[in-house]
Amino acid sequence: MKDYILIADSSCDLNKKLNKEVKVELVPFNIDVSGETFVDDGKTDLKKFMKNVDESKKAPSTAAPSPNLFMEKFKEKKEIFIITISSKLSATYNNAILAKNMFLEEKEAKIHVFDSKSASSGETLIALKIKEYIDNGLKFEEIVDKVEEFIENMKTFFILDKFDTLVKNGRMSKFTGTIAKALSFKPVMCANNGEIGVFAKTRGYNNAANKLIDTIAETYDNFENRTLIIAHCEAGDRAKNLKNNIAKRCNFKNIEIVETGMLSSVYANTGGVIVAF
Repeated sequence: MKDYILIADSSCDLNKKLNKEVKVELVPFNIDVSGETFVDDGKTDLKKFMKNVDESKKAPSTAAPSPNLFMEKFKEKKEIFIITISSKLSATYNNAILAKNMFLEEKEAKIHVFDSKSASSGETLIALKIKEYIDNGLKFEEIVDKVEEFIENMKTFFILDKFDTLVKNGRMSKFTGTIAKALSFKPVMCANNGEIGVFAKTRGYNNAANKLIDTIAETYDNFENRTLIIAHCEAGDRAKNLKNNIAKRCNFKNIEIVETGMLSSVYANTGGVIVAF
């Protein structure tokens, strides 16, 4: 399979190594912070951007990539794979479906849009799985079936160090956010069929990390054919420690660390980590 393209929205977080191996074409979100619009195309300094987010009294607002932005990536490819952030969190999936339908009205191609039911490292993991099946010589329809099954069984967990965005956008009350901060409340969160949920209530980052590691280790008996992705928002040391401690318990084929882009960072906030396997 040579005449294909792999596309994802900019919630798909990659490092240089993975980007070179998988070659994902990213379609950017627009993010508005206090009236200033940022394009999530990797060109903005993340520390400066997060400083703007932290200082803003209002929650950042995000705009899903338009159908036209997706269509611009299709070019003349015959087989097109698209990965989007969970359809429960954004209109991106619907826009990608619209782009597919508009494109097929005039041209012929095989196009499938995957609802990751996740974000960040979850999308990254799906991109790796698609590339694996392509390299193994599977046909388009086989890849679609196997990846959809993979998504149904994929696990995504995350630990937030701060709840700033959740408080600002009203998903968590200011009172609850203040109490959580005072008590060092660090829950292990999860993706539950594409929606965000609380998996375990813990106090302190170390307790949350230990709970996450225990949960991962208890999920399967053998990890030798599995890959785990750790995404972090300006928390490189935490990500490395998490990788080392997971590796002691689980024999993953590969564990990769990636930095969150702008979209993922808005919700993970500084210090947050997101794990998918």
